[in-house]
Amino acid sequence: MRFRLLFFLLIGTGSLQAQLNNTMFEQRNEVVKSDSNTLGLTLRTLAFNKNNEYFSKIADGYTLFGYQINPSLYYQPTSNTRFDIGVYVQKDFGNDDYSEIQPTFTFSHTFGDSKLVIGTLEGSLSHRLIEPLYDFERVMVNRLENGLQFTVNNNWIFLDTWIDWQNMLYVGEDDQEEVTGGLSMNYILMDKDFKISIPLQMVVTHVGGQIDSSPRPLQTYVNSAVGLMLDFHNGREGFVTGARVDGYYTGYKDFSTDQLRPFEDGSGVMLNATIFTKMHLDIMASYWKGNEFLTIQGGKLYPSESSTFKNPFHIEEQRELLILRFMHNLKLADGLVLSGRFEPYFDLLNNRFEFSHALYLNYSTDFKLLKNARK
Repeated sequence: MRFRLLFFLLIGTGSLQAQLNNTMFEQRNEVVKSDSNTLGLTLRTLAFNKNNEYFSKIADGYTLFGYQINPSLYYQPTSNTRFDIGVYVQKDFGNDDYSEIQPTFTFSHTFGDSKLVIGTLEGSLSHRLIEPLYDFERVMVNRLENGLQFTVNNNWIFLDTWIDWQNMLYVGEDDQEEVTGGLSMNYILMDKDFKISIPLQMVVTHVGGQIDSSPRPLQTYVNSAVGLMLDFHNGREGFVTGARVDGYYTGYKDFSTDQLRPFEDGSGVMLNATIFTKMHLDIMASYWKGNEFLTIQGGKLYPSESSTFKNPFHIEEQRELLILRFMHNLKLADGLVLSGRFEPYFDLLNNRFEFSHALYLNYSTDFKLLKNARK
């Protein structure tokens, strides 16, 4: 009860937020109108260290420590078309080999505020999904997405729809094709003294096929979320520069021909409150209550189904968490950001306190190598 009271006192004082500020992890292939016939180089890197001190039967404790490098050549033949060709490399410390080496290819075409992407997507945290629908750690363990994407981004709407083709099926294989698609939208209703916006999100996974020899059934799972977000801006001098409050109702539904997971449907409620400070320190409080809620790609703390190695069949029909997040982003140079996070949480139903801490170094930049490359 004391923890519930603390959380709602925070909300009462206006110290509230919503989804995490992960903009430093977003990767966009910017198509610049004035850069026709330009050849250039893009460099993206991420160094990461995240330690989860978890001991529950729902989520494992472990450490992620390593770096990612994604250099690519880009060529912009017209004012609204861009090609990127590169290589993605990931090194996990303590592993003598590279954990992943993959070629990347992206075709981007813009028209107005919209963009069509084919190939390696502007994926992962760039989708701006809330954590119950998309696990933050996927940026470190499963970052690349390949397929088709359409985005709209202007002063009133952020819209991202995509198809990520995860496993290709060939004739006669004892396997199944796997594809995940999604929708992430945030529509701004008003932006005056404060901002009101409506987020709508969905993730759908389909596992199946018609040309396989696998005996496993067709599987289709859906996660969804709808919410309301309020942003407040402090126009006066002071330590607090702004605040955000948002809440979401989330859902899970199993449309499979045979039910393989423990629940056919479920739901959850997430409330977030954040204050932003002039020291670039964000303080966020979150409350999560789930009822038979399962995830497709969501964070491991939220579902009623265990993802642990030693307790894979453990089930908790009800989940209720209070989470605090202290996030500091330090800009070292243009495109270079050092981020530190400390994220304790309290499991209200199991009377358990656990935490994680992390350090991230993001660097992203473009270099123009040759203008009028066709001449």
